This record gives sequence, C-alpha cells and structure tokens, in this order.
Amino acid sequence: MDTLDLEIDYYKNQLTELILPATLMDCFEMFRRSELRKAAQAFNEKELSWLLLTMNEFRGADDRKEGFDLLFDPLMYTVDHPAWSAAPGTSIELPILNSALYEMTGRGTNFRVIADSQIAVLSVLTDGYPDEAIIGLAEMGAAALADSGAKIANRKSAIIYLALNASTRLEDYWAEDNSLWRKAGSRLVTMPDVVAELKALMIRNGRGDEAIVESDLTCYTEEEVRCFAFHASKFLLSRKSKHLALCGRCQERVQGWIDWAHGAEDRARRNGNDSMTQA
Repeated sequence: MDTLDLEIDYYKNQLTELILPATLMDCFEMFRRSELRKAAQAFNEKELSWLLLTMNEFRGADDRKEGFDLLFDPLMYTVDHPAWSAAPGTSIELPILNSALYEMTGRGTNFRVIADSQIAVLSVLTDGYPDEAIIGLAEMGAAALADSGAKIANRKSAIIYLALNASTRLEDYWAEDNSLWRKAGSRLVTMPDVVAELKALMIRNGRGDEAIVESDLTCYTEEEVRCFAFHASKFLLSRKSKHLALCGRCQERVQGWIDWAHGAEDRARRNGNDSMTQA
C-alpha cells in the first residue's frame, strides 16, 4: 500500500464527525435519515424498541432489521440506479413505493393479494397498540422513505402504509419480477442542499478541536486529483490534505486514479513491461 493509500485509510478511520456526501444517493440517504430522526422524537427509547420488535415480528425471523432506517429502506429497490455514481444534488428519481402502487393496482392481482394478506397480519400484531403509536410509527416510515405525500390519517391508513412498505413478501415479489413497479413509473424526491448545509455546519462548529474554513471544503480540480493520486509528497505539502477527510466525492475521485494506476501497473507486468506512463 503506497503513502496516499495509507493517508486515505487514516483519514477514513479517524472520521468521527460529518463528511460531505460523495454521490446523489449519499445526499438522499443523509436527508432521509435526518427526517427519520426528527419523526422518532415523538417516542422514547423503550417505545421505539417495542415498535421495532413488533415490526421485526411482522417481517419474520429470517429478515429482522436493527433499525428503522433499515426497516423502511427504499434503497433496496435501487439496484444499478445511476444516483449511486451521480454527483450530489437536490432531487432524485426513485422507484414508486408499495403504498402508492397499491392504490394503482386492481383487486385480484398477485400484488394486491399479497398486500392485503400482509395488512391483515400487521393488523393483528398491532392490536394492542394505541392509535397514536401506530400513526406515529407510520409517520416515521414515511420520513425514512422521504415520502412527503404519504396519506396517513388514522389507524387503518397507518397500518396499510406500514404493512406495504415493510413487507418482506412484497420485497420478494419485487425481486422475482419488478415489471409492475417499472410500469408504474417513478417518484421524484426533492431535498434541501445537504452539501451546503453540511459545509455551513462544519465551518460553524469545526471538527473536534480543529477549525474548518471555506478553503478546506473546496473540491480539488481534475488536475489536482491526478497530481495528488500519483505524487503523495505533493499532496502532503499542498496544505489541501484536510479536504480529503471531509469530502467523500474527492476521496472517490482520488481513489479512482489510484485504482487506475494500480491496474495499469498490473497490465504492464503481464505484458512484460515494468514501466508505465504516468498521467
């Protein structure tokens, strides 16, 4: 492992505060988790534990989740989504949620039959919970899914929302055949500029005992990325090394060139040529 590889690993291991998102999907993940934390403030820790226990009982012993962010996780429906590599942004198109698909699907279809059976199961499991707890839990689910248009008005609608969007049986159905979801189209989620918000927070609060200024949050140019990837000494002397610890996207950009260089070295060795042309 070369010097810059060690430097990147060191920064990643030391990172205990915030880091700027690397991709559009990172922005979405940061946004939805923030919304979930706000919604969860309606409950105490004991109440949250009981609610999670009930939802895991609903899901089954083979697919339990350790937190509500994983229980209500829209990212499982985003395999090969371009947002995993797209630059950070403030809007993202995602697959339609099961709760919205339910309203568009006629009775007697496979999706509707599975969905209705799941609603019945959750209705029994949550029978002992007060209405406000079930409604609050559904609002947590909507927050985690970044579903600003969720229709949660009473206990019945809350149970329907929870059952549809936390069902392992519907997840399995999607994994076997996602054509119904694809035909239904996508949903657009609009987010605040989480990058700008995090930059302002970092400048205001610093990181531990270390002050952060605007220049520490300025992304590298393409020339700097290539230079830092191939010349560790120039990187360490540039006075711009702090940015690498704070910016996920620049970490990926630098690491991408390092990976390319290692690949080129391997190809050169296989071809009997130990030299390579540096970018």
